[in-house]
Amino acid sequence: DTSQRQQRRRDMPQSHASTSRTRPLVLAAGCFAAAAAQAPGAPIMKHSFMAPFEAVNDFTGMRVISDWELGGSAVAHRGFVRLTAEKQSQKGWIANRNSFEGGEWSLAMELRATGESQYLFGDGLAIWFTTAYDVIEGPVFGREDYWTGLGIFFDTFQNVDQQHHHKHPYIYAMVNDGTQHYVPDAEKKLDKAKQILPGAHDNSGCSFDFRYNEARQDVSVLNHTRVHITYSASQRRLNLRLQQTSVGHDGEWYQCLEAKDVELPSSGYFAISSATGDLVDNHDIMHFVVRGTEGVDNVDQDHQAWLDQQKALAAMQQSELDLRPAEAVQRDYARALAAHTASLKALSASVDKLQQQMEFQLASIQAGVAIARTTVDDKANELREVKERVEKESSSAKVISELKKDAADEMKQMKTEFKEALKSGGGVSSLSFYFLLLLIVALGGVGYNRYRKIMKSHLL
Repeated sequence: DTSQRQQRRRDMPQSHASTSRTRPLVLAAGCFAAAAAQAPGAPIMKHSFMAPFEAVNDFTGMRVISDWELGGSAVAHRGFVRLTAEKQSQKGWIANRNSFEGGEWSLAMELRATGESQYLFGDGLAIWFTTAYDVIEGPVFGREDYWTGLGIFFDTFQNVDQQHHHKHPYIYAMVNDGTQHYVPDAEKKLDKAKQILPGAHDNSGCSFDFRYNEARQDVSVLNHTRVHITYSASQRRLNLRLQQTSVGHDGEWYQCLEAKDVELPSSGYFAISSATGDLVDNHDIMHFVVRGTEGVDNVDQDHQAWLDQQKALAAMQQSELDLRPAEAVQRDYARALAAHTASLKALSASVDKLQQQMEFQLASIQAGVAIARTTVDDKANELREVKERVEKESSSAKVISELKKDAADEMKQMKTEFKEALKSGGGVSSLSFYFLLLLIVALGGVGYNRYRKIMKSHLL
C-alpha cells in the first residue's frame, strides 16, 4: 500500500502538468478564434493617409502623399498636413484622386486646430464627399459653392450678421444636390429651394470646442481631436462622434450628430479643405483613414477594435526592448542588448539630424535678423535725412519770413519818402508819378525773383 501511495504521488504532478500545458493551448485557440471573428477591417489605403509622410517630390522638393493632391496653402510636413497656417486670407485643401465605391463606410480623422488668440479666430475646415474630383477654390471653407454630395463643416468663426442660437465652434453636416447656395451659419428660415442651412436635418449639428489656445500652459502640440464618421446607405444614416486626446489619455466620445434620411452619391471623392479670413488659425490633419463597414453589426465597437489594434502594434514595437521571461531565467541578455543598441543608434542619428536641422534653421534666422537689422538701419538713415531736410526747410522758411518782413519795411519806407517828397515839392507832374510807379513795380519784381531763387535753393 505504501509503495502504491508513493507511486500515485509521483504520478500526480505529471497529471497536473499535462493539464496545465493543455489548458493554455485551449484558451489561446479560443482567443485566436474570437479575435479572428472580431478583427476590424483594414484601412483602404488608396483612400487614406497616415503620418509620417516620407516621400518627397524630386522636382519640387516638397513632401507628397500617394493618391492625394494638395492645393492652395496646404503643405505636407513629416508629421502632419497643414491646410492653413496662422495667416490671413489662406485657402488650402487635400483631395483624394480615387473614386470611392460603396455605401457602407467608416472614416477616422485626427485633426489639430490651434491659434494664439483666445477669443478671435477662424474660419474652420470641412470634410467633403462629392461627385467632383477637382477642388476649385471658393467661399465655402476654401472650396467652391454648389457642390453635389456631403459637406461636414467645423466652423470656428461666429458670424455676427447671421441669426443663430448655438455656440462656436459649431459642427454641422449639409447635403447639396448642386443647385443650392450655401448660407454660412444661419438658422433663419429662408427659401429652402435655393438655400442650404445648418440644422436643416434634425440632429445635424453640435457645439464642440475642438480648438486649442496655444497661450494655455496645459496645451501642447500633442493635443488632438479625433473625428469618427460613419455612413450606412441601407439605413440612410450619418453619424459623427468626437474625442479629445493627448499623450496617454483619451477623453470620452461625444455624440455630435445622428442624421436620418441622408442619401449620398453611390460613388464620390473624399477631400478636406480649410480657410482663414481676417481671423486666423492653424488647421492640421494627422491622419485620414477610410474603412469599409459592410457586414459590421456595431460600427462603434468596430472602430474601437481598430484603435486598440493600432495601440497593440505600437506596444509591440516597444516590447522588443523588454527582456522576455525566458531570457530573464536563462540570463540571456544578447537579444535585448542588441535591440537597445539599435534603438540607441537610431535615437542618436535622430538627435544628430535634429541638431543639424536646428543649426540650419538658426543660421537662416540669423541671416534674416541681419537682413532685418540692415533694413532698419537703412530706414533710420532715411528718417535722419528727412529730419535734416525738415530742419533745413524750417530754417529756410524763417529766412524767407525775414526777407518778406524786410521787403515790407522797405516798401513802407519808400511810401513814406514818396509822400514827403510830394509835400516838399508842392506837386509833381504825371510823368514823374508814373516813373516812380514803374520804379516801385520793378523793385517788387526783383524782390519776387530773389524770393523764388531762395525757395528753389532751400527746398529742392
